[in-house]
Amino acid sequence: MGGSERGYDGGKKVNGRKRHIIVDTLGLVVAVIVHAANLADSTSARMLLAETSYREPTLEH
Repeated sequence: MGGSERGYDGGKKVNGRKRHIIVDTLGLVVAVIVHAANLADSTSARMLLAETSYREPTLEH
């Protein structure tokens, strides 16, 4: 069931997977990334923003 990507983040004490989501001002989902918990939040945020800026070039912070 599901992917085999799992990990442990000692700082947050999270075992398994983490999810990062970008939504618009209405709360509609623009992008989602799910990864192993041992991947740093800053790294996954960069990956998500790069993916989103490629698909949604008009997106602004």
